[in-house]
Amino acid sequence: MTAVTTRRPVADRFGPLYPASAMTLPVIPSLPMPRFAAPPPDVRNLSPHYRDHYGANILRESPAGRSGDRLTFIDKAFPHSVYDMMLLATVGDDRVIASSVNDVPEAMLTALLRFCRQFVGYVDASSTRRRFDLDGAQLMIGTNHDPYTVDRDNGQWWDKRMHWHLNCWPAAAYRDASIVPLGEVDDLNRRRALVDPIAHLAAQVMRDASRTQPLPAGCHLAGDADLSAAGGPVGFKIALPDWDFLLDRACARLLVQLHEMATGAYAQLRECFTGSPAASPPWTRPGLLPPGQVAANLNNLTWLSEPGRQGLVMLRALLRDITAHEMALLRTNMDLANRCLTLAGLDYHLGFWSPARLGSSRECPPVYLVMQFKLLSAIGSSPAIGGSVASILDRFRGPIMSAQQIRLRRQFQDGFLADLEHGAPEAAA
Repeated sequence: MTAVTTRRPVADRFGPLYPASAMTLPVIPSLPMPRFAAPPPDVRNLSPHYRDHYGANILRESPAGRSGDRLTFIDKAFPHSVYDMMLLATVGDDRVIASSVNDVPEAMLTALLRFCRQFVGYVDASSTRRRFDLDGAQLMIGTNHDPYTVDRDNGQWWDKRMHWHLNCWPAAAYRDASIVPLGEVDDLNRRRALVDPIAHLAAQVMRDASRTQPLPAGCHLAGDADLSAAGGPVGFKIALPDWDFLLDRACARLLVQLHEMATGAYAQLRECFTGSPAASPPWTRPGLLPPGQVAANLNNLTWLSEPGRQGLVMLRALLRDITAHEMALLRTNMDLANRCLTLAGLDYHLGFWSPARLGSSRECPPVYLVMQFKLLSAIGSSPAIGGSVASILDRFRGPIMSAQQIRLRRQFQDGFLADLEHGAPEAAA
């Protein structure tokens, strides 16, 4: 007779932050991505000039806005997909690190969004889909923000300059993926990377903070009813009119508005929890105020809803101060630091996502702007592809790209860059 085994729940100190329904969310714990056989060293970009770091991987540089501002297309050394590239924003002097949408001129941001829109048009064109077998492919375009954390892995670890990922996953990349409920992911770091413990609470806080902020025409806050059976990434979501909204200057202004809203709310909450909104030096975290004082401080935030306040009170109960001895131990073990040390400041992924797959019959597929916040996750984004709400791309242990895949990758990138030569549509006023 075979003994019946009982699955033991994963012990997670921050587990109470997840709503009960989160454990049933469909996720892909590991999705191998083809990789290069001999990539360069996997190191952070600490070079004073971005060309020193990216070198031969630079595909094209494009002036954007005022003199010296430029957008650079880069062939990623550790791809997210066979069909992807990166778009790096550099303002004026290379020594100035523009980390967010708020750090670049509006003209540069609108140019970046025009390129993103043209990428969507390029991959959805019937000629591109036929050439690269992209029927059924899914897209994600997004950026990660965390200029503060340098003492553990985070979404903006490798380069603190704002850079956007233009990703296209053919159906073959996810067709055979194993989808499981989040609650069945036993590895704690992996579970948090798929859906960070703060994700649902932060989305509630952003909804609270946005209540008095008007959205552009045709946009509205998205809830579960908007996504219906399509699923979609966990986070604060805004339904957009369509992909052409990226060409409207209102889109650039909306991104800046969301960044400023998140920055302001985070500073207020950090002060409620610690007595100061200031960021901390590396390998330190601020001391926490007593739970009662934190609760009283939160009560003074008139924009905060009761569910948001209750969730933040719970968060304070779960957090604890770290001793000097513990911090010294974490400095010797990055895996342990990733597991136990919160991110040092505001950390989020901001991107555009659609449940539609390329070649679908829908003329106007739904498009969402998604903002995901992180407390502990070691990665910036776990994309919602293949019917999952999140998936972890294994970019280091996947199969080595074949010679044919490399040729197709180069042809895909060259085709897009050639498409750019025809010019992008003008932005609306």
